[in-house]
Amino acid sequence: MRLPATERDEFEARLQSLFGDKLRPVEESFDTIQTFKDGSFAMGHLGLMLYTNGYNIRGTSTQHPNGLVFHDGENLFGVGYFSKEAHPAKHLHIVAPKGPDRIAVVKSFIAAVREAGLTRTSIYVRHLSPEDHAAFLGAGFAPVTKDPWHPVAPEEDETYPNRVYHLDELFAEGADGGLQVKNLVGAENRKYKSKNRLAFRRFENFLRRNDHLDFRILPYGHTETEQGKARGIVEGYFEARSEQGTVVGSTPEDYRALITQRPGGENGRDYFAYLGSLSIEDGEEVPVMFFAGERTGPHRASLYCTMSMRFPERLIGIFKDPTGFTAIPQYVWLNVFKKMWDQGIREVDAGGSEVKGLDDQKRQLGGRPEKTHWVVG
Repeated sequence: MRLPATERDEFEARLQSLFGDKLRPVEESFDTIQTFKDGSFAMGHLGLMLYTNGYNIRGTSTQHPNGLVFHDGENLFGVGYFSKEAHPAKHLHIVAPKGPDRIAVVKSFIAAVREAGLTRTSIYVRHLSPEDHAAFLGAGFAPVTKDPWHPVAPEEDETYPNRVYHLDELFAEGADGGLQVKNLVGAENRKYKSKNRLAFRRFENFLRRNDHLDFRILPYGHTETEQGKARGIVEGYFEARSEQGTVVGSTPEDYRALITQRPGGENGRDYFAYLGSLSIEDGEEVPVMFFAGERTGPHRASLYCTMSMRFPERLIGIFKDPTGFTAIPQYVWLNVFKKMWDQGIREVDAGGSEVKGLDDQKRQLGGRPEKTHWVVG
């Protein structure tokens, strides 16, 4: 059954009539996207699907749910179309422009859209490095303060800086191939230098106390069963955060493309997707984590989804003793980092944050700041 057309469907159809084959679905552009990877956070198959996705409830596309990519042969950027939270009007988003003429091409793209009468609202260009941010401002674009995307998070999850982890600073490999978690070094980490190591140990102790449980992290295969588990983790995570009042802007639907669409390449080499469960002695499996990321450079990767069910009140009845369970985020992060390290990854960009609390969590894991920016056209 064909779903009724949405406002975004109509907008995308008119865009395609303007730009023809230069505008293609993300999933049909994996080979092209691969040639533009430069280690920056959003320039990846998963990154562009996340930030242009058509599953978003404030910009649903029935025709291109994984989003669109513009490519003129030399320059590339993602194209999305969303409304702000609690506002009906939609805005064109241009994501992570790359290429030698990216500024001129983005300006030309926006001019064509304006001339065709497709939008009168502010247009946002996002995931800009500090250098590109300055260059776009110099080319006549306005800072995001002209029209913030959200009153709390004016640059959505780029409001607080991306956090990049240098894995050799976090752990060493033991003689048995396992993790030896290090204390963080540096004055900026003094207050929580042992947090990772102690949290890792707390979760190990939790598993010892609950010896009827087996915690396993397995490669994600995009099967229908696995997709159901991943959706449950993401939806449960958002429900718990909503109850705490800490959700700003994002929705579970933002991650649907990452759950359903397999990126190009091989899992564990080109991309990194994992599903983690607590297996009970009677055979029952309780999904508790879903991570999805991608190699964006020879030794660098981005993580786009890092969700673990760290709320013991949502897992009633499976523990002998819940003490230490809340340390699962650090335990999962470090184990996933080790899997990526085994594949030659030495730096992991976990993206930015909408609110300070999320940024604090990433910072206290040892992430260094790397700010990206938005401009308004």
